[in-house]
Amino acid sequence: MLNQVKVVSLLALSLLFVMVLALGLGVWGTASVATAASIEPQPAAEVVVLPPANHDDDEMVIPPVEVSEEDKRFLLEEMTFVQLLDEQYAYASTVCAGNGLNNIEPVADGPIVLIPNVGDLSLDGSNVSVKLEPNGEMSFIPRTQGQMMRVPGDIGDMLHGQEVLSLSFDEGMQFITTGQLIWTGKGQGPFGSGHGLPGHIAECDLQFDEDEYDDWKNRGSDPLIQDGESDDDQTDDEEGQDDEA
Repeated sequence: MLNQVKVVSLLALSLLFVMVLALGLGVWGTASVATAASIEPQPAAEVVVLPPANHDDDEMVIPPVEVSEEDKRFLLEEMTFVQLLDEQYAYASTVCAGNGLNNIEPVADGPIVLIPNVGDLSLDGSNVSVKLEPNGEMSFIPRTQGQMMRVPGDIGDMLHGQEVLSLSFDEGMQFITTGQLIWTGKGQGPFGSGHGLPGHIAECDLQFDEDEYDDWKNRGSDPLIQDGESDDDQTDDEEGQDDEA
């Protein structure tokens, strides 16, 4: 009898173990199905194909400075120059020299110093003049005697910012092509060419016409005032006009 009870108990325990095991497997399977169902398929990531790297693009490309050849031609063939005899306290003593550097004859007992009749030749903000030697060689020198010029860029054996007493003519022309040597009279006057203004000596400019100049001035233009006409002269003219009115 005792053996039968043991057998029945053993069978009951086995059955209970089987039921628990089945229950556990069922719960795990349900959870797995639920988890799988909750994960929605994601769209495939878009693949972006990049072009091969171009190392040349890493370098900064500086566009060339466009300078009209007309500026150089005007300097050499048409610009009205005067010879600077003496200059002190902003007063320049000058005589007519000619039109265009190529057309100005050297002086045997030179050298002579040339400046534009109207405006200035400006090298990176500093006024310069042209020195013409008896042998015809030209160079650029500071407008004020005894001063230095600051080189606006590396050129020849000179470095940017270096102070020098002169530049060769070819070096100066190179700075014209980079826009660092300019003529401040460009675009001025009744003809928009720098001609037709009294400048240092009105008679030096073959295109100067007093009536044309007066008409242009009366249209409200502000001409470049040179040593021949001071602010006092302008004030006197204005007062005279007020008296007439």
